[in-house]
Amino acid sequence: MTLAQRNRYFKGGIILSSLCLLFLIVQMGKLLPLYPEVCGRAIQRSSGIFQNLAVLFLNPAPLAPFVTAAASVVYALAASALVFFFFEKTQSPEILFFGLFALSFVFEILRLMVPLRELYQFPAVFLIPGTRILIFGRFFGVLSLFASSVYAAGLEIQKHGSVIIASVLAVLVISLRVPVSGLSWDSSLTMVSGYSAMFRFAEDSVTVITLVSFLAAIHIRGNGEYLAVTLGALLVSLGRGLLINADNWVALGLGLITLTAGTWLITTRLHQVYLWL
Repeated sequence: MTLAQRNRYFKGGIILSSLCLLFLIVQMGKLLPLYPEVCGRAIQRSSGIFQNLAVLFLNPAPLAPFVTAAASVVYALAASALVFFFFEKTQSPEILFFGLFALSFVFEILRLMVPLRELYQFPAVFLIPGTRILIFGRFFGVLSLFASSVYAAGLEIQKHGSVIIASVLAVLVISLRVPVSGLSWDSSLTMVSGYSAMFRFAEDSVTVITLVSFLAAIHIRGNGEYLAVTLGALLVSLGRGLLINADNWVALGLGLITLTAGTWLITTRLHQVYLWL
């Protein structure tokens, strides 16, 4: 993949994130009053390690799901712009796939489906494909970060587009087979879906392999900067888990802090790695 082709992904991410952010701003005044009522009809708390603890001492905040979706879109826009301007002239497969990981957060805007349905009264059946697209975006983000790590560890496949297509097809198979409820949602306004425990285990397993691959890059590349990149990958993984499941202000704040810190570590350290190449 040429630099020009790769940069189109980043530019497309910036444009898509900007459009989603504009949509959020335009609809905000109409949607915010609906959140207390729709969040009150959630059948369960959202999942996740922190969320399982939060159930014991933190109540859901009705506006947290909206702020979480907005923060995710802002993160996708900021991270896409950051990697574009930092690496516009740098051929780095790691940063290509990290950019795709960051862009995957734009799919969190689909958590607005529930209040949008209340506002525009469209059929509940449309919530099912929307949720499948959200699941697709989340799994694609996990696989993109994994691809970034295996390239750091020495993967030599030069046809990056083929890797992206293979990831898309794999995630499509998963997202199309997951049973999704069109009538019930959790406290983060994510529609309830089946096999959630199994998919969380799969995500966690891929995340562990991702961290091990970045650690392996320290020895394979002979560059200590990958230790900081590994720490950054750990932080963005933790931040992602906190942010996409947040139904309270504490999880939202912690998610944003760890996600931002991890992104800063990955981009600055990879910039150092490729600065002298």
